[in-house]
Amino acid sequence: MRGILIGSVIILCFLISYFIPVKDAVSDDVKSCLRCHGMKSLQKKLENGESLSLYIDGTKFEKSVHGAMDCSSCHPDITLKNHPRPKKVADKKVYTKEFSKNCLVCHPQDSLMKPKMHGEVVKKGEILCAECHGSHYINSIKEWKNKVSFNEYCLTCHQFNMTKTLPSKEKISLKVNEQEIKNSVHGKFQCLVCHDDFSKVNHPVYNYKNKSEYRIKMTAICTKCHTDKELQKNPAHYALTKTASCIECHGYHGVKPVKVVKSLPENEYCLKCHSSSIVKNMKNRETLSVQVKESDILSSVHKKLKCTDCHKEFSTTQHPVRNFESVKDYRAKAKDVCNNCHQEAVKKYDISIHAEALKKGNQQSPDCLKCHDYHKVTLITKDKNASSELCIKCHSESGQAFKASVHQKAINDGKHNAPNCASCHNSHDVLPTNIAKLGDSCVKCHKDVKTAHNKWLWNPPLRLTTFVDAHLNYASCAACHTNVNKAVYLTLFDRAKSKPLTEAEVAKLFGVDVKEVKGKLDYNNDGKIQQEELWQFMSTVKTKSKANLSGRIDVLNPNDAHKIEPKSKAIKDCASCHNQAVQFAAKVEINREGEKPIKFDLDSKALNSAYAIPNIRDFYVLALTKIKILDILFFIALLGGIAVPVGHITLRILTAPIRRKRREGK
Repeated sequence: MRGILIGSVIILCFLISYFIPVKDAVSDDVKSCLRCHGMKSLQKKLENGESLSLYIDGTKFEKSVHGAMDCSSCHPDITLKNHPRPKKVADKKVYTKEFSKNCLVCHPQDSLMKPKMHGEVVKKGEILCAECHGSHYINSIKEWKNKVSFNEYCLTCHQFNMTKTLPSKEKISLKVNEQEIKNSVHGKFQCLVCHDDFSKVNHPVYNYKNKSEYRIKMTAICTKCHTDKELQKNPAHYALTKTASCIECHGYHGVKPVKVVKSLPENEYCLKCHSSSIVKNMKNRETLSVQVKESDILSSVHKKLKCTDCHKEFSTTQHPVRNFESVKDYRAKAKDVCNNCHQEAVKKYDISIHAEALKKGNQQSPDCLKCHDYHKVTLITKDKNASSELCIKCHSESGQAFKASVHQKAINDGKHNAPNCASCHNSHDVLPTNIAKLGDSCVKCHKDVKTAHNKWLWNPPLRLTTFVDAHLNYASCAACHTNVNKAVYLTLFDRAKSKPLTEAEVAKLFGVDVKEVKGKLDYNNDGKIQQEELWQFMSTVKTKSKANLSGRIDVLNPNDAHKIEPKSKAIKDCASCHNQAVQFAAKVEINREGEKPIKFDLDSKALNSAYAIPNIRDFYVLALTKIKILDILFFIALLGGIAVPVGHITLRILTAPIRRKRREGK
């Protein structure tokens, strides 16, 4: 079959030779080839489905620089004896690459490397000989340079996907889209208007270290026409030129007229600049990225908002220059933007431990931006695990403990009322744990808590819920619902203001710096507060304020408070606490604004001291805190209680005869 096909083609070629005129200027070899390849319809089907034209215009070939050469000079493997023959070609790129190798027969690579820039292109192999010079109609380079326009000259190579690799390993695309230039504000410019150090005979090689340096150097081109004085007319734009290059916002070649840019939809207009890696400089020389990713906005809960819905003072006609002392200052004022819509959340946040910590300079403390991000604001209330992950980023130990709890199991089981971090600590008005009244959070879900506890937590024969209240007020839920070490905490509490006394307030009472407060409690500096030290400290505090100590039983390690066990494993044995053999740790807490309370180890003997009576009036655990004076008073009261009825009965017996005679009238 193949033989018949080849034979038919050969016969067809000889027949066609009588009807296709070929000029005598070309060799017999060329004439023979053109008998077939002079047919415009002659094509080859490639493996990828493309069609490759095999037509050669003899007139054009004759005028080319190779016009006097035989076809076999470039195609030495093809003769009339072995051609045509089937040859598989994957695609046009492969075909061009294969036949460009034939150029090296007459043009050795050493000679091609002599023009430096040409050598760079040849070395990288990104552009093939035939792509720039063509296949059969190759003109004299000298004549071509004289005829072609400057832009055509440049685009001969720069229309292709060329790249430049910098020492930083970054790559820069050198491809230029001709249509993009024509549609730009610079559409009528020749390339040399901007690139004035280039010409048809000179093509310098730039060696930039990285993209950043490249952008800066290219920006210098813009300032030839757009002077510093002109740029200063727009302060915001001018400030941007100090941190970003022109091309980051305006692009390389497709620079749009300002009127066209301002006519864009608002968000698109803003993103023209803010989609780039631009930064804002603070007065203290800190920098803040003001790059905005469109994908972040489109995936956020604010995706339907315009930029000016949040940034109200900005528009397509005005862009005020805002100055901040530091990133801290910026973040402190950023919540004003959130406050436009979320006033209640901001109001709650302002009283939180997080807000206090931020005011004191803790840059890691959460705020609106830290938790919700700048523009990638997600609706997190639907996914309780996602909500908790925000907290776990900073509170990893508590997060790990929570994951081992019955509450996490409830979340995993898909229970809609299962609690997460915000359920107990709140989302925005997060308070220090020693004043947060976390027990109230438990009651929000466990509404029958008093009745449930009253079934076993009672004092026979009375079943009063006040007995349950006494336990819920002075023992945290976690103290009984976790199987961990416990401690007695004494918090310095200002009863007049109904809030804990802060370390700063204590320092003020003593007239010392906050760093010296510890020394006022731990006089001997042994790392543990002795009972004499505590009561001497309290004596001074009480003479200058209405503060005293408020006690509670809680877990020793605060992180363990999150390991809530199923209620079947909860402690229901009174002796767990009401037993002299129980050894709970003892701590003294002093609150700190914006931070966790400062804790001091306390000698547990202080809990059994008579001095505890006036200083810890709301806290007393039978057997655990055993104050001897109370035992004596109790014994006296018990004797008094017994003596009254016994004495009464004795007197009744002794006076019975007298009462009898009175009744008889004697």
